Amino acid sequence: MYDSNNPKKCHDVCPMVYRVVCALDVLDGCFRTFASSCVMRMYNCKYQKGYKIIAERACEFITNDDLRKLEL
Repeated sequence: MYDSNNPKKCHDVCPMVYRVVCALDVLDGCFRTFASSCVMRMYNCKYQKGYKIIAERACEFITNDDLRKLEL
């Protein structure tokens, strides 16, 4: 997650690995599917977001069990 007290340079390249993850932004409650966890971390840094992985599949396929496991 972005920390304004500790500015850092964001990575702008991820390995060409396609391993879809569903993530929840703990700051605003939005779900988003990312091509990989690396892409999610890059997005968080670049756009100052707080996405955390909740499932290793597209968000459209998350289940109620996935949501119950959240430890936010």
